[in-house]
Amino acid sequence: MRRVLATFLLVAVMFFPLFVFATAQEGDILLLKGKKYFIYTNPLRAYLEKNPGKLPRSQVISSSNWRGYVATWGVKDDRFVLTDIGILQSVHKPDEAGFSTELRSVMLEMFPGQKEIVADWFTGHVIVPDGKLVHYVHMGYASTYEKYIILTVRNGAVIRNWTADTAAFIRFRDAQFATYKKTDAYRAALDEITQTKGEEKGMSAKQKEEFLREFDSETYMSIVFDEPR
Repeated sequence: MRRVLATFLLVAVMFFPLFVFATAQEGDILLLKGKKYFIYTNPLRAYLEKNPGKLPRSQVISSSNWRGYVATWGVKDDRFVLTDIGILQSVHKPDEAGFSTELRSVMLEMFPGQKEIVADWFTGHVIVPDGKLVHYVHMGYASTYEKYIILTVRNGAVIRNWTADTAAFIRFRDAQFATYKKTDAYRAALDEITQTKGEEKGMSAKQKEEFLREFDSETYMSIVFDEPR
């Protein structure tokens, strides 16, 4: 994640004002009780950090999907399960001019013989936006929706499933960020902004904090802070 932040900031300060360059992200998919949702959490990240090189390299770089993949998840018997992983690829169709982008499944390449796998590497909150868009933010997973489903997962087991309206979710998000600000990860992120010439571009301490509130939202919203990290 820190490498993504450093790359993002370097490109941003070279070409555009930091906040203008930011891009909202396409989320992973959660199939829950017969309904499809796009989630504000990247549960595969912890697995990929422990298994570098496991994910085949995407052919396409998309500003709306820095991950280069979309994973599909489900809940079965109170277990949080991975059911598919698609990487971005460029495809030329004979009846179309130019190229289009689509997802190619690599689930069986990564997990031979398995149609689904319990995500026992993941502990955290899975943030599931629901209902109407209330406030759009052109960065990461920072937009706000009418309501939310929040799954709390511990080593792949769903131990809590709760809902929140916009106001309750904002209180949750603010509390998560307040705790995140006390961590070494947050301090490291501030250092990276400074090292990528944030101060030379005139960013105040408050601007840096607000940038990380939005850019790092996936990270701090997913953490269960009473769990050992």
